[in-house]
Amino acid sequence: MKICGIIAEYNPFHTGHAFHIQKTREILGKDTAIVCVMSGNFVQRGDAAIMEKYQRARAAVRCGADLVLEIPLRAALSSAAGFAWGGVELLHKLGCVDHLSFGSECGDLQALTQAARLLKSEELSEHLKNTLRSGLSYAAAQQQALASVSPQHGQLLETANNTLGIEYLCALHTMHSPIRPVTVMRTGAGHDAEQLSRSQYPSASALRKMIFHGGSSECLPFLPAESAEELYTALNRGAAPAALSQASAAMVSYFRRLSPAEIGRFTNGDDGLSNRLYQAIRSETDFDSICQAAQTRCYPLARIRRTLLRIYLSIDDAVSPRAHYARVLAIGPAGRRILRAADSAAFPLIIKPTSERILLPAGLQPLLRLDELSDDLYALMQPDTNLHVAGARFRKTPYVSPKVYLDFPTI
Repeated sequence: MKICGIIAEYNPFHTGHAFHIQKTREILGKDTAIVCVMSGNFVQRGDAAIMEKYQRARAAVRCGADLVLEIPLRAALSSAAGFAWGGVELLHKLGCVDHLSFGSECGDLQALTQAARLLKSEELSEHLKNTLRSGLSYAAAQQQALASVSPQHGQLLETANNTLGIEYLCALHTMHSPIRPVTVMRTGAGHDAEQLSRSQYPSASALRKMIFHGGSSECLPFLPAESAEELYTALNRGAAPAALSQASAAMVSYFRRLSPAEIGRFTNGDDGLSNRLYQAIRSETDFDSICQAAQTRCYPLARIRRTLLRIYLSIDDAVSPRAHYARVLAIGPAGRRILRAADSAAFPLIIKPTSERILLPAGLQPLLRLDELSDDLYALMQPDTNLHVAGARFRKTPYVSPKVYLDFPTI
């Protein structure tokens, strides 16, 4: 049995995601088992996921995935490089994954691999140092540096999926991982396109925008039936769409208790960013306006949003994006076989949240407490205030496909 990993957010799971899984099986074989590493309740653009993680994982399994694991929380709120590292390391440590499949705008694995090699070269390192002095963001400086060495490869960093794919390849190379990459050309709307077209696979950004404006029915042509069912279940329960604005006052109240030095624990020693955030927190009155006030060419909006979220969730610079354990969110038809193949994984696999406090070593307990806090704070961002109670994660268990009989050891 081949096992292929996919790193994703599924926010929400749409027809483009289903196409990616389908094409991956066409490339590797129809019996390929798919293990997805998915962002939890907070996503890489620095926002709350529109639906909570267990329900999004359930949608993924019902739409073709075989196992869904949660990416480390710190990785989910990192730059493209940190996000890629956390996802790739988790798949690598499972010890049974043969391939990593990712979408890209170019669809050219050779070109992406060459770009990844150039990014790791000493020549580009010097160019990058010089470019960063001009005040560009790291991502913009990296693209400019790569273009100065190889214009055709620099163009690859102009689009989101190419950029993330290159970071996956860099992570695989750095880890000396035996996992072999596969890329599927992205078709349809661009990554951040905000308009829907019936002739294209959608962008998740456009779907979220439609859902937030009450147009969930208009999203139906772009969602597999099972994913649409999960979305409507969440909407009817008042569990979706979750939004940071629901907890904005609480977030601002917390931020205003902090000094620039305390904020500095979350900015990788960048005093300029710490002071800019401190001033924006004192002059603005809600999360979005703080982000708008703090962003610059050097500090792009996504980085500001991620940093503020990490402050609110108490995820300081001492917390790494590394995978120290894997949390199972959903198990599909071949999920049991993947878990059996991962029997010698280089970290614990958490299936029952109620057991983690007892069975996992003391050294992991601080990370588990951060997971617990983030889930409890996410609850405050759901529309129905009856769902704002803490501790709900200990009443959740992974969705198990009716086709699976759970007969393996769990924790």
